[in-house]
Amino acid sequence: MNLIDCSYFYVGPLQIMNAHPIDDLDNNAAEVQEAITGYIEHYQHEFLLKMVGKDLAAEVTAYLAARGEDENYTDERVETLCEQLRPSFAHYVYFKLVGDVNQTMTITGLMKLKSANENQPPRQRMVKVWNDMVQLNKQFIEWAEASDYDVFYHVEMITPINQYNL
Repeated sequence: MNLIDCSYFYVGPLQIMNAHPIDDLDNNAAEVQEAITGYIEHYQHEFLLKMVGKDLAAEVTAYLAARGEDENYTDERVETLCEQLRPSFAHYVYFKLVGDVNQTMTITGLMKLKSANENQPPRQRMVKVWNDMVQLNKQFIEWAEASDYDVFYHVEMITPINQYNL
């Protein structure tokens, strides 16, 4: 089980075009969900390490695995922690995904994806999403410290960026 699912990207500020429930009539909904799920699975452990530290990351990972085996299993303390982390993690996944979406890998190197519609660089959108995540992370840290969770976070996770990476 993952911390979030694809539904975080269906509507709202983190909407990804063509991200829909698989039972939707959209022919490529399954492919889009598979791609998003791949990003979620790839970046979940990294995010947890950066936001809560090794011990709590292991605890959250074990909890999610137990929930995957038994949907009725719950640990209120860890579930509350997960609830607080989910919005921030969705922003993190979106940031990583948008950074990769405009290019594809070939044997000769990275190529910009071709499209019938003109695309603009995602830099401005990425900066906004990252900075929104930073605010969520600061709120999370404040909440965690007040709730007696021992979190160890990387400073990059609470550092805003700009489009010039300064």
